[in-house]
Amino acid sequence: MATHPEWATKHKRKGAELRLIGGRYYLYEVTSKWDPVKKRPKKITGKLLGRITKEEGFIESEKARLRKQSLSLSKLTVKEYGITSFIFSQLGEYENLLKKHFPDHYKQILVLSYGRLAYHSPMKNMEFHYHHSFMSERYKRLKLSPKHLSVFLREFGTQREQIVAFFKEFKTEKDNILFDGTDLLSKSKLMGITQYSKSKKGSYDFLTNLMFAFSVDLQLPVYYRLLPGNIKDIKAFKLCLEELNVKDAAVIADKGFYSQKNIEGLLAGQLKFIIPLKRNSSLINYQKIADSDKKSFDGFFIFHKKVIWYYTYPVDGLKMNIYLDEQLKTEESKDYLNRVKRLPDKYSMEDFYHKQYQFGTIAMLHNTDKDPERVYVNYKSRMQIEKMIDVFKNILEADSSYMQNEQALETWMFINHIALHWYYRIYQLLAKFDLTKKFSPRDFILFLKEVRKIKANNVWMNAEITNKTQKLLDKLNIPIT
Repeated sequence: MATHPEWATKHKRKGAELRLIGGRYYLYEVTSKWDPVKKRPKKITGKLLGRITKEEGFIESEKARLRKQSLSLSKLTVKEYGITSFIFSQLGEYENLLKKHFPDHYKQILVLSYGRLAYHSPMKNMEFHYHHSFMSERYKRLKLSPKHLSVFLREFGTQREQIVAFFKEFKTEKDNILFDGTDLLSKSKLMGITQYSKSKKGSYDFLTNLMFAFSVDLQLPVYYRLLPGNIKDIKAFKLCLEELNVKDAAVIADKGFYSQKNIEGLLAGQLKFIIPLKRNSSLINYQKIADSDKKSFDGFFIFHKKVIWYYTYPVDGLKMNIYLDEQLKTEESKDYLNRVKRLPDKYSMEDFYHKQYQFGTIAMLHNTDKDPERVYVNYKSRMQIEKMIDVFKNILEADSSYMQNEQALETWMFINHIALHWYYRIYQLLAKFDLTKKFSPRDFILFLKEVRKIKANNVWMNAEITNKTQKLLDKLNIPIT
């Protein structure tokens, strides 16, 4: 029998076995089980407890530490309650809709969406947040370890048809739907959907592209689709419209989108579009503005208390709408002249005279049947989806992914989609009570996280909250019970 050094044997304990493997000492769980064939106890080696070194003694393994932590979490008597209560009392329809479309997985989706909204949590920390919240009392004994979540992510991500059916729950008749794309930095090169490509920022990296849809009427994100990183927006518009079953939608692009190739692609796909042009485009005719005679314009309308003049002319079978905001023209002219004074090396009066008729204008090339006012309003609404993408990337911190397969990435995106919904619902609530200037959705979430439940004598009770939190809840008419 091998003789082990005293510095190793002194760490032996009941229910554990010392093992020498590859010149190193390890401590394993050990139990025994009766062997009915051999008529004697049979040794069963269990999980690794840690390793032993002469210098540091017993060093507990990471997995053993996490197992102990998980066990202690189940005995917590103080848990987050505010966000949990808000989700089920104010956003209860999401539980019903998720249960309708995903009866086997709706609890996991709700809990993981909670983790993304409240903590921007990566998957590896979801179990920790679950045990610290009242979600673990609402949905008991959910398996959210990294191992279990790995299986769940792959399984749920195969349900694209049900995911699209969920999207369609938020459609309204004659809705104005905005589409826009962005890129998602991928930390995995194993997926076919991840491609080395040029990002929106102009740099090259391994990317997955995302197409989003935003409902102007509902003020909510209503759709997403994952695309290979080397597939650009124009190739994806038509299939996205067909999948969401949107009729008569118009692609509203940004100023960098226009090119003859892109126009030909949109027309070939029989897509409606509204595309703003850069002010120096050769397609724009500023003559009516230069003549300073409003009689030559087609008319005007009021937008956000501003007078917007417009005129229209044909361009290669398309329509060109030119808009003039005289208030903006005055501001831009003044700004440019100030630069001429302050930075004469970069700005000159000659340039001012050349640009003077461009100030305060927007030019829109389109093939829709919309009147000029509706085209203008639709374009101005585009900033809403740009803001939504900003929330997705910078507020929810979902601008990159560590998912290792496309199914897991699909699940990850759907969880973020629900969290994004909730963020916008919070914003709508604050707007309803005219509180958006004082509080952001992020502020509101921080206040709610301070609302906790305490378990005493086997009874859950509300913990004390600050006067500021209580006043905010009272203003929003949100009881926490």
